[in-house]
Amino acid sequence: MKTKIILDANFLVAPFQLSINLFDEIERIYPNAEVYTIDDALQEAKSIKSGKYGDLVEKLIETQDIEVLETEGEGDVDYLLERLSGEYTIATNDKELKDSILGEGNPVMIIRQKKYLEVVQGREQNL
Repeated sequence: MKTKIILDANFLVAPFQLSINLFDEIERIYPNAEVYTIDDALQEAKSIKSGKYGDLVEKLIETQDIEVLETEGEGDVDYLLERLSGEYTIATNDKELKDSILGEGNPVMIIRQKKYLEVVQGREQNL
């Protein structure tokens, strides 16, 4: 079964801000992974730094063949990604989102030292 990864807004702009080859790193961890983002995360990424990365993010989506999933329902990007975290590995460096997903027992892909990726495994909360 192929691993399905959804990139959060901060991952969509990471190749333009950091010295990371994002897609080589994804391939290193999950060969042949399917990479997605959601429409709301794409819009958020395009608005970072007053739209400075808008065209670059669009080109990244196109050249890396990232499928943009249409979101349904209401809620902010973090809420939508959290809902999808049972089916997809969420790639984010957003601390609150990461902690929430890990608390549900789901894995999160993060950027370490601005140059490589790591998958942190979720932990079930004991009630």
